[in-house]
Amino acid sequence: MINKPIIIQAKTALLSEIYELIHRTIEEIYTKYYSDEAVRFFLELHSKKNILKDISDGKVYVVTLGRDVIGTGTLDGDHIKRLFVLPRFQGQGIGTLIMDRFESEIIKNYGAAWLDSSLPAGKFYSSRGYVAKEYKEHKLENDKVLAYEIMCRNNFPIDPNEYNAPSQLVRREMELQGIDFDKMREAFPKRLYLLADSLYDTMLAKNVGTLTYHVGGEVYVMNHDNCVGFVKGEMCSPGIATQAEDLIAAGAQELIHVGFAGGRVGTRIGDVVITNGAFNDTAVAGLYGYNGEIVETSKALTDFLCKEMETKGIKYHRGYHWTTDAGYVETNWRIKYFENKGVLCVEMEGAGLFSAAGFRFCHAAGIYVISDSDAGDDWDLGWGENVLETSIDKVTNAIAMIE
Repeated sequence: MINKPIIIQAKTALLSEIYELIHRTIEEIYTKYYSDEAVRFFLELHSKKNILKDISDGKVYVVTLGRDVIGTGTLDGDHIKRLFVLPRFQGQGIGTLIMDRFESEIIKNYGAAWLDSSLPAGKFYSSRGYVAKEYKEHKLENDKVLAYEIMCRNNFPIDPNEYNAPSQLVRREMELQGIDFDKMREAFPKRLYLLADSLYDTMLAKNVGTLTYHVGGEVYVMNHDNCVGFVKGEMCSPGIATQAEDLIAAGAQELIHVGFAGGRVGTRIGDVVITNGAFNDTAVAGLYGYNGEIVETSKALTDFLCKEMETKGIKYHRGYHWTTDAGYVETNWRIKYFENKGVLCVEMEGAGLFSAAGFRFCHAAGIYVISDSDAGDDWDLGWGENVLETSIDKVTNAIAMIE
């Protein structure tokens, strides 16, 4: 029988094992990062007396593998303390097991999880979405100083099944319109293009779709394929994320944002960018549980769009872009930061759409037409220029023909 690590609340009988685990880890690992004075401080801080008090208060947990204690942590309200894993078991998910348990308890009663980060654990905590909130120093003997960060995490994975308000709202809206919600979901276009401003107006002028649904906007179904449709995309990440929720609830399975973007180095006005994902500079993605720097698009859907554009003779750039919440406050240092990441353009909706769609297990992608650029010395506005109008016409023609 194969033993699996399990996490349990510690009893006083385990005091010696917990103490030895902590001290062995400090002596083996902390000596690589800290001065002798700091190591002695940690050893004294985690004394048997202090550990026993926390055990008696029901705050200490251990991870066991068979009869062996291989990890431990202390949960004090919303504060995670004294997290240690035996060196030979590090990198095997033991710390993650403890953190998952503690965070699941914290979010029942608190809005955030807090911890004091040691140097060896800082990267691990950051990977889980913890952000440094305060820098502290503690004076040690021999005029040495121990520096550490107080870190916080205030967004956590969310179960979409617990948040089904969009389906409830759309069902009610359909009832008020005299439409059978379930039948509508079956017939609703599975792929929708969310078109920005004049891209939407241009598509309307081509008379390639029929206004069929009023949910998440005015949804037009393509005349040549009733599984495909288009709608005017909402502005900014909060708007398009909310719109995506309604469209997905109505039955959409693929959402493609077709918008305008500001060009960065390597792109010119009228160029087309098909994005692999958005560097997230918005609040919305975090609220959907995305802690990483990039919100990815659906690779399969993105590959499909690239193939279709190639078939229709449209040249494009493929790579990552930047989504911001403040289009008029793209500071020089943020521009340099994202340019160093290799972004092709910047816009204000992608990360919101991709995070909302991903949360609902819906495929999402993005196509952007470069409408302006400040990659040079001046802000170059492409509105009204033939090169931009031609690109808008080509992209909308291509979309109108994709099946």
